[in-house]
Amino acid sequence: MTQESKLVLRSNKCARIIKALCKMYNLSLQKATEIFYKSVTSEMIEKGVSDLQCRSDNYLAILVWEEFNER
Repeated sequence: MTQESKLVLRSNKCARIIKALCKMYNLSLQKATEIFYKSVTSEMIEKGVSDLQCRSDNYLAILVWEEFNER
């Protein structure tokens, strides 16, 4: 897999997680995006830690939301 294809897959994954946050927690796209990109979970996905990108979008949205509420 090329670096470019990995970037595309990761970008799509992030977009789906943000969409899940909007739907599950009735957030605006702007607020969901802000919450996602300020999370440790998004950093871990970016770095490929623990194969988080293999988890479901809803599961990752829940992790991000729980992290946001703990702050």
